Amino acid sequence: MDDDDGQLLAGRYRLRRLLGQGGMGAVWQAHDEQLGRDVAVKELRLPEHLGEAERQNWIARLDREARAAARLKHPGIITVHDRISGPDGRPWIIMELVNGGSLADLIEAQGALTPQRAVDVGRQVAAALGAAHRMGITHRDIKPANILLEGDRVVLTDFGIAALEGDATLTATGMIMGTPAFMAPEQVRGLPATAESDLWSLGATLYAAVEGRPPFEGSAPSAVLVAVVTEEPAPAVRAGALGPVLDGLLHKDPAARLTMDQLQDRLNDVALTAPPPAAAAPVTFRTPTMPAQSPAVQQLASQSTAAPGPARHRRFPPWAKLGAMTLVIALVTYAGYFFDNRADENSYEANRRVADALTAPTGFSRLTTTRIDQDRAQVTYTWPDPCDSHCADQVSVVEEWMRTQAGVARVDTLGAELGGCLDDEFGCPLLIEQAPSYKDPTLQGAALQTEGGRLSFRVDVGR
Repeated sequence: MDDDDGQLLAGRYRLRRLLGQGGMGAVWQAHDEQLGRDVAVKELRLPEHLGEAERQNWIARLDREARAAARLKHPGIITVHDRISGPDGRPWIIMELVNGGSLADLIEAQGALTPQRAVDVGRQVAAALGAAHRMGITHRDIKPANILLEGDRVVLTDFGIAALEGDATLTATGMIMGTPAFMAPEQVRGLPATAESDLWSLGATLYAAVEGRPPFEGSAPSAVLVAVVTEEPAPAVRAGALGPVLDGLLHKDPAARLTMDQLQDRLNDVALTAPPPAAAAPVTFRTPTMPAQSPAVQQLASQSTAAPGPARHRRFPPWAKLGAMTLVIALVTYAGYFFDNRADENSYEANRRVADALTAPTGFSRLTTTRIDQDRAQVTYTWPDPCDSHCADQVSVVEEWMRTQAGVARVDTLGAELGGCLDDEFGCPLLIEQAPSYKDPTLQGAALQTEGGRLSFRVDVGR
């Protein structure tokens, strides 16, 4: 908890300040009073509603992170010093303190990186990953937030869901573990993560570094997961010589991706051939006192400051011309806004009509219809009674219903029938492939989720 500040752990680690926190954990800066050095301490935070089995699973996950990182000795991998238990039995990991933010922090603060800087990050992360893979460790959650930057040093951290060779799996069967925008397609489909999966995630991370955004985006995590499996990323326009490397990493087929050796060779080649980064031109910000002027208006302004000439007959004085132009611009802007909004309304109304005409899957009841991103209509259905342990039995009912809808060519449940993801924050995404020739609004995305033992089914309708 935040009031842990000042707490002494294991008789030696004094918590100083909270560095960051997430849903299940927090990282503190602490001082090792025995060795006189600052360290990072990762705390596991468990909600009170978790059952004993779930609590033990999360504790085992933190232990796995400690074991995975402790096996590895590499300058590009976070160093783990110790694993201790707090007074209440919760586990804590003691790690080296990296004095710098994450790659995600840098992208958020400064925008896209230059290809040269991204190549440098990629080379160091690839070297760290290569060391982990040689030890039989697959990271499974490579993303900008898990890459720390300390000067010129790049450090890979957070092995919380790493797969250790010889360890039994900790996750429930069918549960999707990872971060949607950076997960490999095979992970989304519920297949085991491999070294090739880490390479995909590294490709997605480097894409985000040079483009300022991930290669796959969507209005919800389920939409992102569907895009990862079915769509190609938009071409990277800022990647320069790094572009072919990103293409080689972001193949849907793991066997077609660059190998680690190929990746390192290509990154080295790009680093050797890249021109030195040019000095950035200073950016001057000016607060305008008037709207930006068109060339015609600028000419009028310059004429008004020139030396006076012979008087000429003017039908309109300059202020009247400027006023008329302003009125025309305002009318055009309003008309564009009006027609854009009319187009949006027409798009949503078409989607809403199709959504309203949908029947409910057998046994489900319609709950709500709401407007979401991209002018889609989202319909939510509920199962009337608590289903608890047998909620996954209804997946086949929903799947069969989706297959009968116009414009739907294929449905993939992505392992939802196993039930492991139903209790996740965003539930189980369901993949829907549209018939290419179908142009009317149809099902675009869907998800199943349990809340308080009750099953809900969400489906998005649009083009």
